[in-house]
Amino acid sequence: MGFLSQLFKRSNPESKDAVQQHEVNINADVTLFAPVTGTLLPLEEVPDIVISEKVMGDGVAFVPESETIVAPCDGVISRLLPTKNAFAVRSVEGLEIYVSFGVEAMELKGEGFTTKVNIGDEVKRGDPVIITDPRFLSSKLKSTITSMIVIKSSGAIDKVIAATGKCHAGVTPVLWITLQNKR
Repeated sequence: MGFLSQLFKRSNPESKDAVQQHEVNINADVTLFAPVTGTLLPLEEVPDIVISEKVMGDGVAFVPESETIVAPCDGVISRLLPTKNAFAVRSVEGLEIYVSFGVEAMELKGEGFTTKVNIGDEVKRGDPVIITDPRFLSSKLKSTITSMIVIKSSGAIDKVIAATGKCHAGVTPVLWITLQNKR
């Protein structure tokens, strides 16, 4: 097997990792779902130091395979950048989840992106938030990696655990969050 297939292979449902992920899913206070269809990556692999060093918070990244970016949970759109490449959802638990498409996408000033929501709009998990133009963006950006970060200042976060492998937008659980003083 090649390096990438080893890196992204699916875990055996009977493996210890799968059991641990299942336990996390049951014990988590908050579960977030994939905002895009694609392949999961650790934040450390994002070619942006603010994200890879987890300055804003912890989370997971995606190599996108779809043009639609969806809400990762039920909540309210709390931020929507004028550059149309990023947004945040405030979950019903009060956590702010920030989703950002591409590295250096802000320099495009919104070109290649269409937003489907406004600040203050209520969204349900899987609702479309941003539509990207993959052909245009892949030729203009350093990377199309999409990041989803739980903003650490938005709540008393104890632990964030990310899934690995492939994911489907709005369907696949990819992040489990436990809150302090909840257990």
